[in-house]
Amino acid sequence: MGNQFEQIFTKKEKTKKNEFQPFPFRGGFEKKKITEEGERVELSPDRKEQLDSMVAEVVKLFEGSDVSWAIDGGLSVSLLRGEYIGEHRDLDVAVENSQLEKLQQLVESKGFGLFATLNTSEAPTYLFWIIAVDGDGLIQKDKSLSFINVHKIRRNKQGLPLNESGDALPAKWFESEVVEYQGRTLNLAHPAKTAYYKLQSLRNYDINDLKYLIDAGGLNLEDIETIEKNLEKEPQTNDPKYYAYRREVIKMMKEWL
Repeated sequence: MGNQFEQIFTKKEKTKKNEFQPFPFRGGFEKKKITEEGERVELSPDRKEQLDSMVAEVVKLFEGSDVSWAIDGGLSVSLLRGEYIGEHRDLDVAVENSQLEKLQQLVESKGFGLFATLNTSEAPTYLFWIIAVDGDGLIQKDKSLSFINVHKIRRNKQGLPLNESGDALPAKWFESEVVEYQGRTLNLAHPAKTAYYKLQSLRNYDINDLKYLIDAGGLNLEDIETIEKNLEKEPQTNDPKYYAYRREVIKMMKEWL
C-alpha cells in the first residue's frame, strides 16, 4: 500500500497541503491486540466507551441519507452478539461502489473526507477511507470517529455482487442484518459474508471470530456449505497447505453448530 492519500471526486480547487497526506493510522494490530492463541485482547472500560462512541457516530453519519451501508468485518461479529468479543483495530463499513460519489457528498457535509490510496502490491486498485478533516481538508486524528475503512461492493450487469476475482457471490450475503444495539438501529454485514472473507484471510484471530459468529447464531449449515462451494470453485493460487487448512477450519465450523 502506498503511504499517501488523495481526496477523490471533488472538483474543487485543491491546495498542495491537502491534496496528499501521509497515512494517518499505523498498523501493528495483530502484535498489540491479539494473543499468540488468536484471542482478541480484552477491552478496557475506556476502550469500550470509545468503541461505543464510534458506533454511535457512524449511525449519525449515515442518518437521513439514502446511501446504503453496513458495519463490516470483525466489529460486526461483536455487534451481532450484543457484546464486544475483544479489541478491534478499526471500524469497517461496506458501501455500494456505485454510490461512492454520493458517499463523498454525504461525508463532506458532516466533517469528513473520502480518501483513496493506491494499492500497488498486485494489480493496481484504490482502497477507500472516510477520515475526519478540518475546514482545509487536513486529517484530524482526535475525533471520536476519525477513521473508517470503506469496503466497496461491486456488482455485475445483472446486479449480483462480485468477489475480487470478478465472480458472482450470493446476493443474500450482501443484504444487511438489522439489529438494535444500545437503543440504535444498526446495519450489519450478513454473517455469511463475514465468514466468507474471514475464511479467505485465515489470520489466527479469524478462526476465533468464526467461532463467536456461530455461537451468536449467525450461521447455519446451509450457509457454511454455500460458503464452502464458493471457495472451492475459486482459482487456487496459494500454497496447497493453505487450502487444506481452510477445509479443516470449515469442518470445525460444522462441528461447532
